[in-house]
Amino acid sequence: MKHILSSVAAAGLMMTAACASYDGDEQAKTDPRIGEKVDRICFGRTIDGWRDVKGKDNVVLLERGVNEWYYTELTGVCRANALRSAIAIGIESRPAGGCVTKGDVIIVEDSPGFTQRCIITDIYKWDEDAPAPDEDEDDMM
Repeated sequence: MKHILSSVAAAGLMMTAACASYDGDEQAKTDPRIGEKVDRICFGRTIDGWRDVKGKDNVVLLERGVNEWYYTELTGVCRANALRSAIAIGIESRPAGGCVTKGDVIIVEDSPGFTQRCIITDIYKWDEDAPAPDEDEDDMM
């Protein structure tokens, strides 16, 4: 069962980090589900949900409230398969206040004792009802 790590518990985990390069603004122009850029997501107490975006590494969708999703771009070792199999996810934000902004850290635990630390580089609104970009012919076979 998936659960959310509190920022206090997440801060105590051993972390591993790596860097990756990604042009998020270009991606936002080509995927109609990605909406306007926002500077923060404010949660009541915890993230209401998360999931990966099929075929996308270094991206996680975060849910605030009911069906209010945000496309969050990351740098680090946040592979889609690790997010899909995560047993816990947490956010280390600065300063504590319930909002997540660019530069905050998402911590993913995909197996006991193994965590990944990913820095938020951009946040966009996510429109679940917009059509997904066309798949390549290879993906359709």
